[in-house]
Amino acid sequence: MRPGQLSIIWLLAGLLAACSSTAQPATPTAVQPAESLITPAATVVAIAAQPTSTDTPLPAPTTIPTAAATATPTPPPPAAPELRQLTQDGCCVQPFFSPDSQQVLFIDKPDPEAPAGIYGVDLANPQAAPILVDDVIGFRSPDRTIVATMDGDLARFVNETTGESWAVDTGGNWPRYSPDGQQILWEARDQEGPYDLRQTDIWLADLRGDNPRLAATVTGGGFVGWLPDSRRMVLVTREVQGEEAQTLSVLDVTTGQQTNLVRDKRIRGIDISPDGSWIVYYVTFSDTPGNSGIWVANPEGTVVQKLNVPAFGAYHWRNDTSLIFIPMRESAEESMQLWQVDVVTNESRPLTDPNNLVFSISNGDWMVAPDGNNVIFINSVDQNIWLIALDNP
Repeated sequence: MRPGQLSIIWLLAGLLAACSSTAQPATPTAVQPAESLITPAATVVAIAAQPTSTDTPLPAPTTIPTAAATATPTPPPPAAPELRQLTQDGCCVQPFFSPDSQQVLFIDKPDPEAPAGIYGVDLANPQAAPILVDDVIGFRSPDRTIVATMDGDLARFVNETTGESWAVDTGGNWPRYSPDGQQILWEARDQEGPYDLRQTDIWLADLRGDNPRLAATVTGGGFVGWLPDSRRMVLVTREVQGEEAQTLSVLDVTTGQQTNLVRDKRIRGIDISPDGSWIVYYVTFSDTPGNSGIWVANPEGTVVQKLNVPAFGAYHWRNDTSLIFIPMRESAEESMQLWQVDVVTNESRPLTDPNNLVFSISNGDWMVAPDGNNVIFINSVDQNIWLIALDNP
């Protein structure tokens, strides 16, 4: 399971309200495809920096062109991928994949008599209707054997394989599992005052709540995600009170060593590649010319590179070195399109052709399968889950 991938799934009230709606969706209609594509440029921009501790302020990243900007031919349009409808009746929002990529899962209550729970569609053997996979809605461990639910200040854990149960006082904050499933983490954040000045304490404990300790305290930020080694975590914070600049850093929880990667205003969209070799983020309205856009950094802080992805709408990791992104459209009447960028070579190619595959995603609600072979999304026309089967990663 990718770090942080399921954290938004468990906002129960909003999801269940959406899932319980009885309104009938609109009949799907075709969207007119775009007559022209937004083609990424071919300029590679990179900087290098040495790891530092948080005691040493970092300069804002600056763009250092490695070569003159040159136009490259537009890649040919790909063959039309398969487009499949997976659900009916506008069932749900925020679908996600099972860890083996074989099921599409979502929270639902399909009718007043049915239980609220996790429902699923099997991609290899699709059922006539989604089936109930689990009637317990909560945070699950990476191997999905342990589920946590909240009871006041306590997080209650149940190992559904062995039947063992226990509780951990997290102050009413949802726990998150380390990738190896041996530790839990929770954040205790100030509830008052300007967000940029709010303090967040990040707590760690063993899986059963033993050995609780304060791992870090940050201001105007918090925990982003674990690296796969279950030893390092990614944080974002404002190191100097009153400054707009944020710092993206990596903390080794075993040694306390913190490595600053970048500092700039409005660092957003932080996500960790599946193998932890890259951290992607974007910068908006930077004071430094050329800094706004999508960037990747390695956890050691020795490579920070800007990607050639102009006018993007959203992105997700497809594999360890590739991002799938959606270019901005000139108008809402045009079809969306999927592109892929290799973060090592900084080369992009289209995955879908709007002349052959027409789709529109509702509210940025889409996800890439862990194996990188499929994309699911909520169709803005009928509010159902649809799937795009991609070519090989």
